[in-house]
Amino acid sequence: MASTQAARPVIGNDLKQQAFEELAHALGLAPRDPWIGGYVDYEWDHLRLVLDAMPLRLDKLPVLEFGCNVGASAILLSHLGARVSATDISPEWISLARLNAARYGIDDIAFSHVPDSCRLPYADGQFQLIVCNSVLEYVDPRQLAAVQRELDRVLAPGGMILLTGTSNRLWPREAHSGRWLVNYLPRRLDRWSGRVRQRGVWPWQARGGFGLHYDNLDTAHPDNFFARSRQAMGAAPSRLKPLLWLARQLHVGPGLLAQNLSCLLQKRPPDNG
Repeated sequence: MASTQAARPVIGNDLKQQAFEELAHALGLAPRDPWIGGYVDYEWDHLRLVLDAMPLRLDKLPVLEFGCNVGASAILLSHLGARVSATDISPEWISLARLNAARYGIDDIAFSHVPDSCRLPYADGQFQLIVCNSVLEYVDPRQLAAVQRELDRVLAPGGMILLTGTSNRLWPREAHSGRWLVNYLPRRLDRWSGRVRQRGVWPWQARGGFGLHYDNLDTAHPDNFFARSRQAMGAAPSRLKPLLWLARQLHVGPGLLAQNLSCLLQKRPPDNG
């Protein structure tokens, strides 16, 4: 289990807290917003339970958080013992993420500003776990396939990709904006109107975009990763049953049918036979 020995991370550096708040204000952000200053607490209450349901040990595990935003997931992963690298395309977010980690007393995350996500500054097979937490839907859809291939490159054989929190384009209501039916509008409408609309990611792209050499560990078995993590976060088993039943009929993982995509993929070692 990822957090059996860990206590909730707490802010312990007043100077770094002040610097974090000042930079957040300078960027036009509210430092007390739960998605800014309170995001680590949110991830402790949510992502930690997902990690607990995963079949791995985080201690000293080389992990990449792709698209780290304010660094909340990276901070949690480091707090739980992983050796964490974290990227973002925005230098401002990276600066804020560094201060966020520092106010929790964490100084061992390798934060990197990476303006081109199709070219990550890492060696082939460097990581055992890649976390994509509510990020793939914000990647330019014209580049998404190339980004997924690059993430596959830096993941070691046998390693895992955790995709979580990503808006599912199958659903009539887009998870982040709350807008109805926008997921079903063709992207060419944005070009005609000059207005970019937030959309989710199709589940088959989330599942297959990294390559065909992945096994989906989020299966329709009753004791699967998806159900255990959702129940740990308080979802009633009765609410999960219809989704699990439908996933079994379609022979897909139930996380691919949820409003927020959840998918745990494991990269198969190369066949040397």
